[in-house]
Amino acid sequence: MITRRGLLASSTALLLASIAVPASAQEAETAAAADAPDDSGDIVVTAQFRGQRLQDTPIAITAVNEAMIRDKGLDRITDITNSAPNVVMKPSGSIYGPAATLFIRGVGQMDSSFAVDPGVGLYVDDVYRGITFGSLLDLLDLDRVEILRGPQGTLAGKNSIGGAVKMFTKAPTGDGHGYIEVTTGSFRRIDAKGAADFTIVPDRLFARVSAVTRHREGYLKRLDYNCTHPGQTQAPTASATDRDCIAGREGGQDYTAARLALRWLATDTIEVNIAASRLVDDSEPTATKAISLNPAAATTPGFPDRSVFITPPNSYTNYSTYQIQGFTDPPALLGQPGAGTHPAIVYPTNNRIRAWDIAGTIDIELADRLSLKSITAYQYTDGRYSTDADTTPFGISGSMNRQRYKQFTQELRLNGSIGSLLDWTLGGYYFNGKGYLFTYNIISPGLPNETVNLADDYIPTTSKSVFAHGVWHVTDRLNVTGGIRYTNDEKSYSFQRLNPFVPTLPAYTSAGKINGLKSTFKGDRWDWRVNADYKLTDQILAYAQFSTGYRGGGVNPRPFVIEQALPFGPETLNAYEIGLKTDLFDRMVRLNLSAFINDYKDMIFSNTAPTIVNGVVLSAANGTPVNAGDGRFKGLEAELALRPADGLTIDANVSYLDFQLKRIGASGATITGITLANIAPYVTKWKAAGGIQYRFDIGDMGSLSPRLDVAYQSSFYTNIDNNPASLTPGYTIANARLSWQSPDKDWEAVLAVTNLFDKFYYQNTFRGPAISSVTGQPAPPREWSVSLRKSF
Repeated sequence: MITRRGLLASSTALLLASIAVPASAQEAETAAAADAPDDSGDIVVTAQFRGQRLQDTPIAITAVNEAMIRDKGLDRITDITNSAPNVVMKPSGSIYGPAATLFIRGVGQMDSSFAVDPGVGLYVDDVYRGITFGSLLDLLDLDRVEILRGPQGTLAGKNSIGGAVKMFTKAPTGDGHGYIEVTTGSFRRIDAKGAADFTIVPDRLFARVSAVTRHREGYLKRLDYNCTHPGQTQAPTASATDRDCIAGREGGQDYTAARLALRWLATDTIEVNIAASRLVDDSEPTATKAISLNPAAATTPGFPDRSVFITPPNSYTNYSTYQIQGFTDPPALLGQPGAGTHPAIVYPTNNRIRAWDIAGTIDIELADRLSLKSITAYQYTDGRYSTDADTTPFGISGSMNRQRYKQFTQELRLNGSIGSLLDWTLGGYYFNGKGYLFTYNIISPGLPNETVNLADDYIPTTSKSVFAHGVWHVTDRLNVTGGIRYTNDEKSYSFQRLNPFVPTLPAYTSAGKINGLKSTFKGDRWDWRVNADYKLTDQILAYAQFSTGYRGGGVNPRPFVIEQALPFGPETLNAYEIGLKTDLFDRMVRLNLSAFINDYKDMIFSNTAPTIVNGVVLSAANGTPVNAGDGRFKGLEAELALRPADGLTIDANVSYLDFQLKRIGASGATITGITLANIAPYVTKWKAAGGIQYRFDIGDMGSLSPRLDVAYQSSFYTNIDNNPASLTPGYTIANARLSWQSPDKDWEAVLAVTNLFDKFYYQNTFRGPAISSVTGQPAPPREWSVSLRKSF
């Protein structure tokens, strides 16, 4: 059995050994990655535990290095969405707070709840992040990002059924180099970031410090309805602060992060890396706009036509107040403790995240062709966000959510080789997460079906696994790879549904029956992978692979009535893939192709249908995860990179994804509108992106590099019922940049325009059946920015 105590003891022993053992060196995979040049053809990735050239790695993987991040002007993790085929990364809708929605090949997660395992694993320096809340990470001081498509059931970290996104920061080298960069632009944007690398003890101890701060005004305006409609029926006021009737904004940023990394070459064979980071985020809520509104008439007294609260199409506006007006509980509840007449409630109008983490990696070269790696990490996140789900002046549906999360992880890997015949890895992984959720939730106040409760939930999770991986070099051109992993998971959810006005008592609404309920999921799983790759020529690699993936079960984290407090089981996935990686014409042309079929069993979808028992609607609000049935994904992917002339680069990718629901189970049949013809959420059938850049030499004045990027994404649904209201339309957007670099390459200035043609489009949509509303998250309009960077 793998125990936390045993893994901690192993880590302590390794740290002590770093002082006593008389030799040390960085493990081959880390050294190779750190030494990788900027030329994308030589990016070294560590997806298979060892440093390998990207083109020699026989899996579907996209790597984005520092030069590409800068050339494309990428700021945070979701900006990478157009750099890889069949990858959809979006900021989550406001109902899920400040989080990233990540999907790869149709598999992912849009719910930021701690109770649901991410479908796509997110890593920083090989440390897994167990939650998506607070995952809109800045691309600060990175060496590269690896995007692995397909299940990662047998490789490093925790199983990820859909794929993995791995961010690798720059390691200290002690070279004394660094940079400072400042940016200004639209919406009063002021950004600054920088890094510095220096030596503490020559040849032994090095440090690197990096930091970023981003500030900008929100692009969506919250308007005071009474101010914009003078002389009409009065609605609850949002207290406009200026004559433009603006009461506040959404979509703004107030974000600061910093990182300190230490690298100690303890001996010739031992290296210790320690990194700590801190995040302070007080950004505005996600921009949210009403698309359709038809709540109960009683929720908007004096306004029988609720469509008046839908602002004009293509305008970045809403009428949100983040307030619940004073209300009286329905007669059926009066007389219960806490029930009665309640004053107005005002929610905070900004998000708040305070997070920090620390990680230690020890690399020990035990002998020739034998090395040991230990990765120990602790993460802490404390955050708060509010939602105004109806976006009207009336408090029809609102909540204030506070989330705290603690995570400890430990990974051990033993890497070895048997001559030139076999490379092998044995490893163990331990994950312990503790989530605390505090939610003040009010829906349809004063109506018979009102939801009024205070949630105070506890979600502990543990995952233990052991894994083995081997590559058999059959010939100089043929390799056979195998991997296996055993995982044991346990996840509990303890519910409290309290009375917000008398917090020592259960809620006086129907949610009170949930108070004290506890549910636990326990499960184990064997995952495996087999892969064969063959070099047809020195420039062409072909591979074929079968792999499996798994996502653990749990319980519905958001039941509104006890009938919705239901468990759900695990999902499993069998993936079949073939691929081709080529470097042609003296590496002027690179074309990578992949095709896959993923058989997905017991798929988890949200049941948004009203909960009805014996003909009585117990709750119109619902979002219960259920194992709906089985499906099949089929897809094609292509990535192209051209270097037809000095200074000219062209990159492009295109993907096709088809989904077919093969079976609907008993739980799935309870979802209103589900049929075998329906398409899974976030499945974009077509996705394509391309960029072109040319570097002009202007002599003593340095160089100019114009760049144009264009991206297309087809429409997708956000619910399995495929209600037309949940369809997010497709779009095409373009970004442009013009950069100047000094002759010594120590100064750089950039003029950039995003959303060049000022396209209005939604990044996602959300349908709220409980209040008959549909809202969308509009992407930012056209924005310009100017940056100045000094390298030293």
